[in-house]
Amino acid sequence: SNQGGKPLIRNCSCRGSSGFAHLSCIINYAEKMTRDAHERGEYPVDFFKRCPSCKQNYQDDVESMLVKAELEFVEREYKNNHLLYIDALKERIITLDFDEQYRPEGEVICAKMLSIIKEVDNDHSLQHYELTLSIAMAQEFMGEFYNKVGAYSRSNEYLEKAKKHFKLAKDRYEVLEGEEINIMVMDRKIRTIVAKLSGTEPELDTAEEIIHWRAKYNDSIERFGENDIFTIEQGVDLATALHDADHVIEAERFLTTLAQKCRLVHGIDHKVTKETLVALQEIKVRQVYLSTGSDVFQALRYESDGERIVLHGPLPEHLDERNVDKEKTLTIDSKDARSLKGTPVVCHSLQLFSMVHLNGKIGEIRAYFGEDESICLVHFEEEGLNPTKVKLENVRILFELPEKK
Repeated sequence: SNQGGKPLIRNCSCRGSSGFAHLSCIINYAEKMTRDAHERGEYPVDFFKRCPSCKQNYQDDVESMLVKAELEFVEREYKNNHLLYIDALKERIITLDFDEQYRPEGEVICAKMLSIIKEVDNDHSLQHYELTLSIAMAQEFMGEFYNKVGAYSRSNEYLEKAKKHFKLAKDRYEVLEGEEINIMVMDRKIRTIVAKLSGTEPELDTAEEIIHWRAKYNDSIERFGENDIFTIEQGVDLATALHDADHVIEAERFLTTLAQKCRLVHGIDHKVTKETLVALQEIKVRQVYLSTGSDVFQALRYESDGERIVLHGPLPEHLDERNVDKEKTLTIDSKDARSLKGTPVVCHSLQLFSMVHLNGKIGEIRAYFGEDESICLVHFEEEGLNPTKVKLENVRILFELPEKK
């Protein structure tokens, strides 16, 4: 419904009829709560960022409008409060969709943040833990901005600026307690920039990537809670790292739990729920390639007691570019299909005394052996079972994971 021609808006985790309000009312409420908190000597936390009804972050267009409104408010009333001001500036720069339209605004925000940083660095009486942390984050976000500009414009000048700000952010994180994760993140970003400047792709160690994203996810749980939107997004990144390292079973189980949390806390229509479900559906696609070619297909099911397998494809390199209408369905002998590494499988028909206990056990393919790749290395989900080389004829693709015992 409308009031005075102004629409009611809502873009958070509220459901049903709750949470709708006029933008001007949301802004007035946030401004009042910020003033009240400031008068009590408290730091005004998240009044422009979180819906007072569901206590979750605003998103997309509403988030962008409120971040902009917060910056205008702080510049109008609290410009001399360095912590409030730099926080409002850094929130604005991370919500900018980077393209040429917003590049000038991003440059202006960077200049304002640098001015505040210079003033604080020149006056020790202004310095305290919270402000040092915010300045470190501001320099990290400036690094992200210049990294995007450099990638967009293919300019080494901007990439050098990005590297400089990531190094400055790291220096500040190093003087603060409990910021080991952010120090690790800065090191990673600096290495990536150095690789770009040298014209090479950064080498990614899959084990290191898992450690990196697991640490970030756990750190986010401690800082924001397990149901926070940012934490869930970090969880999706962790699942992607697990998938890329062929730890598909763990990735799928983890994303299934994450998607359930999203539905419960944020609702099925929330952006973070949709993103999590898309990631889960992509990980659940069982992919195979044919022994006669390089095309990759989705395996749908077995027929003829496992002797034949039904496929759909071929698939594009990136599943989000998939057009199912242009794909074809074919049925081939199962022996002519090779599962991609990471594919969940179950062992069957093993006869050797040393291997018979593996029948019915679930694992994932991590490597192939032999000229014809007829033997695979299976890493099992159950603790205590060692990775084992198994003939392909003794494994079948597991299309749906059973509940973990």
